[in-house]
Amino acid sequence: MDDSKALFDYWHDRVRLKNQELIAEPQHVPTQKLRHECTNYDELRSIPEVQQLDELERSRVIAVIKYECTAKVLQHRAGRLRDRAHQLEAACHEQDQQKSKLLGLIKALQEKLFGKDKEIERLEARIASLEAENEAFRSEAENSKAEAELRTELEQLKKEYNAVEKRRLELAKNNQSLGGRLSHTKRYKQQRDEARALVEQQKQQIAVLLLESQRLREDNQRLFQKLNQINR
Repeated sequence: MDDSKALFDYWHDRVRLKNQELIAEPQHVPTQKLRHECTNYDELRSIPEVQQLDELERSRVIAVIKYECTAKVLQHRAGRLRDRAHQLEAACHEQDQQKSKLLGLIKALQEKLFGKDKEIERLEARIASLEAENEAFRSEAENSKAEAELRTELEQLKKEYNAVEKRRLELAKNNQSLGGRLSHTKRYKQQRDEARALVEQQKQQIAVLLLESQRLREDNQRLFQKLNQINR
């Protein structure tokens, strides 16, 4: 699989999610735990198709598998948490509507007996909604971090690959004819161009995710400012 996009698409289609309860857990779950316990990451990296590759290609494929598993579970988790946040927000809105209808009929009694309790329940529902949204934002930020880690791994693999190819070229100069050297150089240039194309693709993906992470952080800050105003 020399085509980088095809390689990513191939492993993306083979990723399977599991342990949905852990994925939807409202409290923070480390990315590593999500990858190992909620995807088939360990199975994919251990299959013969991967283990039979040479060391450099195997490392590259495992890095792609790691990225696809991490991205898929974090994206799914972010969606689940966002849905939960919307549900909690809807419940909070419904409570507000019910309170408004009852306020005209039993305002005096509500102020004395239930007013403060109802307000606390409303605020607790709002806090739960904000916490769920915050966890969704954190999951998407960790997805961006996973992109950066993949870029670092791919850069390192590229350096190792170039070092091996350089050594092969040196050996080729002592053992092959001029025609053989030219053929080897052409193959090296092709592999080098493919590696550069892969790095450029990752840079573009990372730039998009960084912009999305910045937008989510700004939204998160705005929601917490609203929460602080409510607490006052």
